[in-house]
Amino acid sequence: GEFNTEECGYDGGDCIPKSYTDCKGVIPNLIQDGKCHGGNYNTKECGYDGGDCIQFNEDFPNCNAHSPFRVGDGICDGGEFNTEE
Repeated sequence: GEFNTEECGYDGGDCIPKSYTDCKGVIPNLIQDGKCHGGNYNTKECGYDGGDCIQFNEDFPNCNAHSPFRVGDGICDGGEFNTEE
């Protein structure tokens, strides 16, 4: 949101996960919640979503889906999810 920006100090530090201080632009309670989130979450700085994305990254190394937790969830989502990668 408007507060979770560099200019606002990532909501005065409230939006920086304590375990991953270089992880920016995320909602901390989504880190290590059992779901692999894409974008800023699935980065080295964020511990690959606190470890949630490690298996996904191994299984689908070329898949850059915005919501990786939807891949293989039993529902054909189509679009960015319906590719060979």
